[in-house]
Amino acid sequence: MFSTLIHTFVLLLTATAALAAPAGRHNWPRFTVPQQHFEVLSMRMQEPVNPAAMVEATCVDRNAHIVFHDQNAAELAICGGISGSVDACHGNPSTTVGQAGSARFSLKTTVEGAQITISKTKWEQCVRAARDKCPTGSLRAVCAGGATVGDVEFTLKNSFSMDDL
Repeated sequence: MFSTLIHTFVLLLTATAALAAPAGRHNWPRFTVPQQHFEVLSMRMQEPVNPAAMVEATCVDRNAHIVFHDQNAAELAICGGISGSVDACHGNPSTTVGQAGSARFSLKTTVEGAQITISKTKWEQCVRAARDKCPTGSLRAVCAGGATVGDVEFTLKNSFSMDDL
């Protein structure tokens, strides 16, 4: 009886010690993002989604890997750059591309011969509304207006997949 009790105690002590041992250490990759990025995200989260800024959106590949920071940088890289004090697409192009890291925006007008004149505010609202419908991966959407005639169509995809509009 005493021997059985000792064996049971040793077995329980061994099992407890084995289960309490720390798990193997995971070496996850580390990424750093500038503080300004978080401030921009905070400001954007406070702005409501405007579904009227977008005519339609289609999720192309929900599994395409697009880094969120790259998407934000590429969003402001259209038309040669609309960041800072620039408030609209200048130069009246009929197509434009904004690319940064893993993200690539390709824009074109829906009416042949029209030029892109989209404002930064309307562009950001359209992308935000499209992302509301397709939160991950690549997508194709049409922004309401933003051209001399008609609308502006865009695709967002992984920049390493170079299929264009």
